[in-house]
Amino acid sequence: MEKLDHKDIRILFELDKNSRQPASSIAKKVSLSGDIVNYRIKKLIDKKVIFKFMTLLDTAKLGLTTYKVFYRFQNTTLEKEKEIIDFLISHRNTQSAQGIFDLNVNLVAESVEELNKILTEFDLRYGKYFAERFVNILVESHFFFRDYLIERKSDELRKPMFFGSDPKKIDLDIYNKKILQILADNARISSLLISKKIGISADAIIQRIKSLEKKGVIQNYVLIPNSENIGYNWYYILLKFRDLTSADEKRFFTHSRVHPNVWFYTKMIGSWDFLINIDVKNDNELKEILTQIKKDFSKILKEYIIIRIPKLYKFNQYPGIEYVL
Repeated sequence: MEKLDHKDIRILFELDKNSRQPASSIAKKVSLSGDIVNYRIKKLIDKKVIFKFMTLLDTAKLGLTTYKVFYRFQNTTLEKEKEIIDFLISHRNTQSAQGIFDLNVNLVAESVEELNKILTEFDLRYGKYFAERFVNILVESHFFFRDYLIERKSDELRKPMFFGSDPKKIDLDIYNKKILQILADNARISSLLISKKIGISADAIIQRIKSLEKKGVIQNYVLIPNSENIGYNWYYILLKFRDLTSADEKRFFTHSRVHPNVWFYTKMIGSWDFLINIDVKNDNELKEILTQIKKDFSKILKEYIIIRIPKLYKFNQYPGIEYVL
């Protein structure tokens, strides 16, 4: 764990609220100069406190549906597991990969047929190493602010992200696709650098980004930290409910949103109804969160599992192919 002072924590929180905001804007909020803010951000990256600056997209508007696939290994070696993970990280349809269950992968596909081809490809290559596979469709997800960083609850709420529940595809030209791909890899990259990469002016880049934001293709810019390097452990809680009503669903959403340690919520179709991501300092905090969930939803909670996330390998909402201009 890296030792962070109050200013570092405030900078992380501001980056989580909007990781694309300029250093000058953050500087005013944390009472530092812009140069010092840039220096501290670079230091946080070098120390691996920051995993990446991520652009959140409404992937339904890209004509994509996201599927969360859990794999449990069998008959593997450490070398073979690394090979499988490396293959999935490099795959064009893989949004994210995390070391749980033994492996959790977000895949994007334009259709069920495409998903079947992807899963078949994986099975033909590595099927004998998979003991179990669980496929879930992501319906709607929310990134909440990491309020635990400032130990108070923010009144703000990000826009929801839709993973294909009601796809309304927007046609994008090759320049917008390239901009999205670059921003998905690094939300803080400057418009000037993007312009150099794709060959149109920085002013045109700025206008295109504003248009993509207005159309809802770009939803938010967030911080993805390495949780353990800021003194927290990252857990998944997967939950299954019985006789779930819309009122129950709203109540669970609110319960998740107001808790400062819950930073991600998603509704799914499949083995589990919901998944929440939490960061906690210790087992006591985790126990308190679970106790409260079981108390508040005792009449409808059917089952749950807790999984610690020891390693984040990849997180990119728009992996895709490399667009050539």
